[in-house]
Amino acid sequence: MSTNIQQKLLDFQLQKSSDTLTSKSGLSVFYEAALALGMSEAIKANLPEPKSNRGLKPAEYVLPLALMFCGGGRSMEDIREIELDQGLRKICGLTKIPGADAIGEWIRKTKHLAGLKKVNEHNCRKIVLRSDKDDFTLDTDATLIETQKACAEMSYKGFTSFSVLLSFLADLDLCVCSDYRNGAAHAGTGTKEQIEHTDNLLKSLGRKLKYFRSDSAAYNADVFNTCTDREIVFTITADRDVAVKDAIKRAKSKKWQRLLDEDGKDTGREYTTAVHCMEKTKEPFTLIIQRWKAPQLKLFEKGKYCYYVIATNDFDRDPAATIRFHNKRGNAENYNKEIKTGFGMDYAPSQELAANAVYFEIGVLAYNLVIAVKKLFLEESWAKKTIATLRWQLIFIAGKVIEHGRQLFLKVADIYFELLQSIREKIRLSPAPD
Repeated sequence: MSTNIQQKLLDFQLQKSSDTLTSKSGLSVFYEAALALGMSEAIKANLPEPKSNRGLKPAEYVLPLALMFCGGGRSMEDIREIELDQGLRKICGLTKIPGADAIGEWIRKTKHLAGLKKVNEHNCRKIVLRSDKDDFTLDTDATLIETQKACAEMSYKGFTSFSVLLSFLADLDLCVCSDYRNGAAHAGTGTKEQIEHTDNLLKSLGRKLKYFRSDSAAYNADVFNTCTDREIVFTITADRDVAVKDAIKRAKSKKWQRLLDEDGKDTGREYTTAVHCMEKTKEPFTLIIQRWKAPQLKLFEKGKYCYYVIATNDFDRDPAATIRFHNKRGNAENYNKEIKTGFGMDYAPSQELAANAVYFEIGVLAYNLVIAVKKLFLEESWAKKTIATLRWQLIFIAGKVIEHGRQLFLKVADIYFELLQSIREKIRLSPAPD
């Protein structure tokens, strides 16, 4: 038996090396991008310094953690992979790496959350300013993080969880807002505040929040009025309340039009419109009512059609174009999935809600750092690649770190040289951080 096993093994021997090696050369690009965006200065300006000179500074917690998330770390203990990578530490100048216990203590300081949000706002400003976009679309969606932590609460889906409300600029895939709450929180709580925050942020940069999209969690008068007051065009999935159901009944006698896709093909759906208002809305809006034949008759509901309703104040586009535009809000679920599974944010490290919020905010910071690299310093073909793909094609590039003549060199394989060189040149040509 042992002879057969030996015949299947690879014919090589392991040897120790005294050279300084790194298996994550590509992470140095993300660290350089962080420096180019001015993240170190933003962290220093917004997070409190340690009281003792021997304590680690905030950047010595935040930046290694962000690199860990980019590299695929799934828990605080994975920071050891950054600590053991002497080559990466040398080229990035990471002289101090906190341990898992130290990180656990640091994230429990709830005052750090507000500072981290300021750092993320700083990054968003830099990325928006360096883009060629003027008008933006905001997609907002809540996502659940299932957990057995004692502080978690039961969600509407029947399991204990934390709930995170996230808002993304769809034009850049950029996460501009995150609110970490308990699982029992209503999915739409905080939506109005995130719209206001994003609109104020873009206005301060001379840009405009033109569109807002959401599922039915945002179907309420406060959101409608906020969009109306700020001249934001909204498309929101309508809640099937009594008033909307009545509108559907009245629409049955109207003329229905076939819904075509962008290529002019029949989708099998029809649509019509109705003017609608709520008791507390300042202005009426349009309901775009879609229907399609039910695949099978429902046991407790009469009728042969299924219905889907969109509320909107978009009076410039025809209803079919508005429907197609609203359907693209499904990307918000992909953004949530990328942050949760791609960056390990489906893991809650602490028994304290506030500490998990701090941890998650660093995950958002890492996500936005990757967006910055893809949008600003890589070719357009990289823009839609997930972090999992980036790890295979960019981050996990093996290299050898050499010191010679008081200079530091990173040696990589020929096939990766031009890629890394191109990214570094673009980073160096980028505007200096304020």
